Amino acid sequence: MTPVFSIAWKDIRLLLSDRLAAFFVLGFPILMGLFFGNMMSVGDGGKRAKMKVAIVDQDNSEYSRALVANLKNNANIEAEDDSMEAARSSVQVGKRIGMIVIPADFGKTAGMFWEEQKSIQVGLDPSRSAEGAMLEGFVMEAMGSLFGKRFSQPTSFLAPIRENIDEVKNDSTLDEKRKGNLINMFDSLINFSDAFDKVQSSNKDSKDGSIEGAKNEVESPAFKMASIERLDVTRAIDPNSKEGQNRKVRKGWDISFPQAMLWGVLGCAAGFAISLAQEREAGTLVRLQIAPISQAQILGGKALACFLSILFVISVMTGLGLWLGMQPLSFPKLGVAAIAVSLCFVGIMMTLSTLGRSVQSVSGIGWALNMIMAMFGGCMIPVMFMPEFISQISVLSPVRWAIAILEGAIWRDFSWSQIGLHASLLLGIGLVGLAVGVWNHRKD
Repeated sequence: MTPVFSIAWKDIRLLLSDRLAAFFVLGFPILMGLFFGNMMSVGDGGKRAKMKVAIVDQDNSEYSRALVANLKNNANIEAEDDSMEAARSSVQVGKRIGMIVIPADFGKTAGMFWEEQKSIQVGLDPSRSAEGAMLEGFVMEAMGSLFGKRFSQPTSFLAPIRENIDEVKNDSTLDEKRKGNLINMFDSLINFSDAFDKVQSSNKDSKDGSIEGAKNEVESPAFKMASIERLDVTRAIDPNSKEGQNRKVRKGWDISFPQAMLWGVLGCAAGFAISLAQEREAGTLVRLQIAPISQAQILGGKALACFLSILFVISVMTGLGLWLGMQPLSFPKLGVAAIAVSLCFVGIMMTLSTLGRSVQSVSGIGWALNMIMAMFGGCMIPVMFMPEFISQISVLSPVRWAIAILEGAIWRDFSWSQIGLHASLLLGIGLVGLAVGVWNHRKD
């Protein structure tokens, strides 16, 4: 085994001595991982986007419209009017994070802290429950100004008071003394409101700031009260659907780094395939055969160098991902996945090295096939986001199965049987590629 390790160590040193090759094996995958990870991690630590919510106004009163206007003026909310069913549907499919329902007769008691409030309903996307308290806080904030609106228009709460007077007068259960006290109190409130309204009317054109100052003081009461209840908009999500899979992702890095790892794997496969073609064209392989080394040892050394390089790339990318916030669910499964991916692409490398007679042809064909496998396998766009017909074609790409087994260990939560199935498929591809490559080398 000593010649095998010697050849493997020689090839790894040659790879590292070529700065451009080393960049495509390790530097380029890191750049891809950072680029796609930042694109998918908006919200983890980047600038928070506006909360898209639907507003259903079932009251359509002066005060419900004022509440809607207050919500739309909030810089953290992107609010749109909608019907009940359309709003619920948009939240269920994930187009909006929530919906706010203003009930009928809301305006009758809105802003009257001494009256029972109509409950405002807030429905949330189950996957966005963290924003629930924030959205309810925005509703409470918007409700606060309605108290100021009530106190700036004292006559607006006369109707409920007059209704209470009639109820008291017709209530036979109250004794006459208590009934008289309540009626006197309500009459006093009405008289106060009428007097206040007259003062406001007679001084509306006055330039004296005293009444205006008093009015401003009244317009800013300290009461900010509202009744809020949660609206159920949940529905069953198929865990195998695109939405179900997407909800398993905890960090954007969980998606981007398996993709980035495969760019490094493809770089290793292409690099060692081109290296074999160079040694064959330069006559190095012929000279090695003259030495007391078998052809199996020569090819074994090349395969071992490629295998170790791929494992090294996956290990480095995993370490960088952990530092940035990637959260693998199972390190043992990730280890099995890394070995299976490495063995698969060792076989692919061996076949790629025999697809041309010159270094230029092997390089061109090798990278062309790698790019096709990458495009259809999910290195550029995750398979879950691809159109259905392209997703079906992608099953022909080994890259798809390599990314799938890495994702299975990092965030898809594959069982050991699923890991084993994917690993068996990758090993099968690797053995076929190794057999074809060795056969072509022996024939040459």
